[in-house]
Amino acid sequence: MADDARGPLRVAIVGGGITGLAAAHEALLRARDLGRPVTVTVLERTAKLGGNLITERSGGFLLDAGADSWVAAKPHATALAREVGLEGSLRGTREGMRRYFVAWGDRLHPVPDGLVLGVPTRLAPLARTPLFSALGKVRMALEPFVPARHFEGDDDESIADFAVRRLGREAADRLVAPLLAGISAGDASDLSVRAAFPQFVAMERDYGSLVRGTIAAQRARAGTQGEGAFRSLEGGVATLARAVAEHVRKAGAHLHTGAGVGAIARVGPAWGLELEGGGRIPADAVLLAVPAWVAAPLLRAIDEGAAGGLDAVPFGSTATVFLGYRREDVAHPLDGVGFVVPRSLGRPILAGTWVSSKWEGRAPEGHVLVRAFFSLSDRLARDDESLVQLARAELRVLMGLSATPVLSRVFRFEHASPQMRVGHLARMREVRERLARVAPGLRVAGGGYEGIGIPDSVRQGREAAGAMVKGE
Repeated sequence: MADDARGPLRVAIVGGGITGLAAAHEALLRARDLGRPVTVTVLERTAKLGGNLITERSGGFLLDAGADSWVAAKPHATALAREVGLEGSLRGTREGMRRYFVAWGDRLHPVPDGLVLGVPTRLAPLARTPLFSALGKVRMALEPFVPARHFEGDDDESIADFAVRRLGREAADRLVAPLLAGISAGDASDLSVRAAFPQFVAMERDYGSLVRGTIAAQRARAGTQGEGAFRSLEGGVATLARAVAEHVRKAGAHLHTGAGVGAIARVGPAWGLELEGGGRIPADAVLLAVPAWVAAPLLRAIDEGAAGGLDAVPFGSTATVFLGYRREDVAHPLDGVGFVVPRSLGRPILAGTWVSSKWEGRAPEGHVLVRAFFSLSDRLARDDESLVQLARAELRVLMGLSATPVLSRVFRFEHASPQMRVGHLARMREVRERLARVAPGLRVAGGGYEGIGIPDSVRQGREAAGAMVKGE
């Protein structure tokens, strides 16, 4: 890395999604705190910043195309929003509309009160639900008596195996797997519980039981329950990316869109980034804040082992279909945030969100907004109109919703859902260790490296940038 005597530290960030923007923010903050001169350049291949944080307005509806919120228990995204002046725009889910449903037998069943991500914290509501058999309910209630597993070293377990071991087969298949695996549109029998949901592993380790750990977490959050478990922004999640981009631009960062990086190479003690349209950006520290499948080709000439480790991470493609209706045309009460669909039902839809019930200000007066979520396998690689018709057919079966929508909009996310399979964290640690040995000053960060979702992406970007500025 450059020495202060030779000029400012040159930090180049490849990728202008929320990871890269958070990294730029942190680099400027850390440099200011340390009194170290720094130049920060963000290079984004597409025409816009923000990556998969996309918010659109159409006909009075507000559409969050990908993620519509983040988990409040992970503080990183909320802290970033406050730091860039969005304190007054933070929103929790609507009071009284926080329950969700599970599809079973061609109908939607409300998840019983006290059942948190499949973990029963109250027995009476569990006993009354028709969602599980009597034996399934007993098995769930016995969770505190199941011996705890203590993971050693790189030991890992799939989400499905973890849920079956702790809560039984019915709970795993009908509730835990569709809730947890649905976030990455993956198969719970493949996905790593340690990578995707380390908080569950920590509960088992610290409390010996998910029930005891969940109850302890609820008590710790007792003073903040009024805002719910999720956070969003009044103008949609893309507001975060826009605000961070504006904040770092004013602080002196150079933000370039339409600037793809075709190659990275050593240039003496520093790095040279070759732009796809011609030109070179010199840098002392480089952060690849892009998906693993984008980073891998850039690393191949630097270290084949690191590139191979990233190539091994599979990615899925998804689509969200928005349908807007006149409220008078929808008989369903929409009395919750939405529903999940177990894979064992064999239905193409993975989940549905009752957007206007979940958040204020997402639909014009007298209207409602619904979102359907699909995994785009070969079987579902359809044109937009076909996906709209498929969504309408699924909602007709599950919700009895047959009205003609006044709005329909499809968003596709190609190769955007990392599948963090069993052993993922060990593979990513090896990638980082290899880069530290053969390419000091070059790092990777973002969704799918360690954790998923907006808070984990923000955390990784900030951690990487802070370390680069400090010379670590």
